[in-house]
Amino acid sequence: MNFTAFLRECVHQPYFGFIISGLLCSCFYFLKSEQKSFKKAVWGIYLLLFTLTFSIFAGGIITRINHPQVYDFTAFYLYGKAAAGGHNFYAPSELQAAFDTLNLPLLDYSGFKQEIVNVGFLYPPPTILWFAPLGYLSYNTALVSWTIFNLLFLVGCIYLVYDIFLKSYKINGLILVASLVFLFLPIRETVSFSQTNFILLFLLLLMKKYSERKFAGILLALALFTKPYMIVFVFVFFLKRKWNTIIYFTISSLTLVGLTLLLFGKDPFHSYIFSNPSKRLPSWVFSEKINQSLYGTLLRNNLITIDNHVTYSCILTAGFLLTGLYLGYLLKRKLHDYIWVTLLLIGLLFYPGTLSYYAVLLLFIMFQFFNEKKPLGLNLKINIVVICILYYLVSVSVFASICFLLSIVLFKSFKSIANPLKEPIG
Repeated sequence: MNFTAFLRECVHQPYFGFIISGLLCSCFYFLKSEQKSFKKAVWGIYLLLFTLTFSIFAGGIITRINHPQVYDFTAFYLYGKAAAGGHNFYAPSELQAAFDTLNLPLLDYSGFKQEIVNVGFLYPPPTILWFAPLGYLSYNTALVSWTIFNLLFLVGCIYLVYDIFLKSYKINGLILVASLVFLFLPIRETVSFSQTNFILLFLLLLMKKYSERKFAGILLALALFTKPYMIVFVFVFFLKRKWNTIIYFTISSLTLVGLTLLLFGKDPFHSYIFSNPSKRLPSWVFSEKINQSLYGTLLRNNLITIDNHVTYSCILTAGFLLTGLYLGYLLKRKLHDYIWVTLLLIGLLFYPGTLSYYAVLLLFIMFQFFNEKKPLGLNLKINIVVICILYYLVSVSVFASICFLLSIVLFKSFKSIANPLKEPIG
C-alpha cells in the first residue's frame, strides 16, 4: 500500500479526526502562549496540518465533481427541473414526469424513486427558490455551479467564525478555524451530498453577529426556508423581546411566500398543506443510520415503534417542558449565549429529519469554547480534550456528539448559575 492509499484509508477512521484536531489545538495554544522556544518548528507543523486538511477537503470536492452520486444533489436538480418546467413539485405524478426528462448519470435510482420521486418536495414552498435556477442548466453544469455556490458560503462561514470568535488571534486563529473546518467530517459529508448546511451555518453566524439588529429577522426567514428546524431561533428574539426583529422576520417570511406564489402559483401551497409529502415517506427513512435524531435513534434501538406515537409524544412533551424551564433560568440569569446553543442542540435532537451532515452547525458551538473570556469558553487542557472527543464522536455517532455538547452546555450553565461572580455573563 502506497502512502496516498494509506492516508486515504486513515482519513476515514474515527481516530484520524481525534488525533489531527488535538494536534491543531495544541499548536494553536502553544503559539498564543508566551513560549518562544520551538516556535518556528510549531509553525511548520501547524502549516503542514493546514495543508493536509485542505488537501483532504479539496480532494473531496474533486471526487464529488468527477464521480456523480445519487443523493442529494439529484433531488435538488429534480426539484429545480420540475419547478422550471411548471410542474407541481409536491405531486409525485408531476415529479415523475420531470424525472423522465432528465439526462442523469448511469446510477441505480430505485431507492431514489421511492424516497424522492414518489414522495414529492420535502420542504416548505419558498425553499424551491434555492433550487429552481438549477432547472435551467444541464446536470453537470448545475452540479458545478451548485458546488461553487455552496463553497462561497463555506468561505463566508470561515471568515465569520474567525471574525466573531477568534479575530484577536490573527493568523493563528484563522489557520485554526480553516483547518478544523476542513477536518470536520460533516463538512466533507456536506460536500459529498451537495447539501445546504454551509448556507445554514452562514445565516446562523450572521444572526448571531447581528442579533441586536432588526436585520436578524430577515436572516431567520432565509434560514427557516432553507431547513424548517431553524424556526427554533425565533425563541431567541421572543425571549429577549426583540419585537422589531420578529416583525422583520414575519414580513420577510410573507415576502418569500408571496414571491413563491407569484412564480409558481397556488397549487404547490395547496399540496403542501392538504397532501403533505411527509405522509408519503417510506418508514425506513426514519430508522436509517444517517438519521441521527432522537426519533431515529430510538427507532433503531427498538425503544419505540413507528406505528405507536404515544411513547415518543410523551418524551417530546417532557423534553419541551424541561427545555422551557431551562430557558427561563437562562433568561433570568441573562445567559443569552447559552440560549442560542441550547436551542440549536434541542432543535437538532428533536427534529425527526436530522441527518448526520447537519452536524456542520455544531461548529457554531465548538468555536465558542476557544475564548475563555466568554460564557462558553473552556480552559486549554479541557478544551483540547473536548475537541478531540467531539471529532471522534461525529465520525461514530452524531447523536452522541449532540448529547455530548448538550451535557457540556448544561454543566457550564448550571455552574454559571451557581457561581455568578466567577463566570462571565453572556
